[in-house]
Amino acid sequence: MKVITTRQIRNETKTYFELAEKERVIVKRGDKFINLVVTDNPDNFFVDENWIREFFDIPEEYRCNPFDISPSGDLFWADKRNIEVVKGAVKDKKSAVRINSKEELRKLLDSL
Repeated sequence: MKVITTRQIRNETKTYFELAEKERVIVKRGDKFINLVVTDNPDNFFVDENWIREFFDIPEEYRCNPFDISPSGDLFWADKRNIEVVKGAVKDKKSAVRINSKEELRKLLDSL
């Protein structure tokens, strides 16, 4: 793994793009890190270890592919129980509300 600065990527872009095809290259920008990922398909999804761990925390009988429902692969949609709650709320228009954040969604689910 090679961690470089924004100055290095700016001055030697081609070098680091080529290196990223052979090993992991990360650009440090302030307190953030940007991983260079090489792929031949821009539609590929990339997940990290935390996503995988949380996915497997969902009981197997309730697991489903969240990318079938949400382009972001949000783990909320990986649990069939959550999908059923949303489907029920949509059918019962009296309880349908606009959700603007994950926090609002969690509050709604906790109230059910």
